[in-house]
Amino acid sequence: MIRIAVIVVILASAITACSGGQAAKPLNQLQRAHSGSLDVVMLSESDTLRQGKGSLVLEFRDSAGKLVDVGTVTVNATMTMPGMAPMFGDNSVKQTDTKGRYEVATDLGMAGTWRFTVAWNGPAGNGSVSMPGTAL
Repeated sequence: MIRIAVIVVILASAITACSGGQAAKPLNQLQRAHSGSLDVVMLSESDTLRQGKGSLVLEFRDSAGKLVDVGTVTVNATMTMPGMAPMFGDNSVKQTDTKGRYEVATDLGMAGTWRFTVAWNGPAGNGSVSMPGTAL
């Protein structure tokens, strides 16, 4: 009996060490846009986007709410200001191991409302949506 308890403790310690002891943070929905048969959902660990370097998650879902592989995804962020040329954010998109979920590294140079244009081309066809996002 002691031998089993020792094995359980060792396994639990190994699992905790490998996972870093941290559970994934829940994601908050910031925006949702509809295009054709897909919903594009913008998610973040916080309630807003971050000025400067940050990240967000994009999910592509069908009408039943299931994740859909859309292939190649691009994201452009722009901020318009009266009397000035628009400001552009720097974004890079990486597909995760979960089909239909993409991580986006962002660099938004100014706080305020940004316009995100999300485009895709792949197994679910091609399309695009535009949605706002606020960086603080």
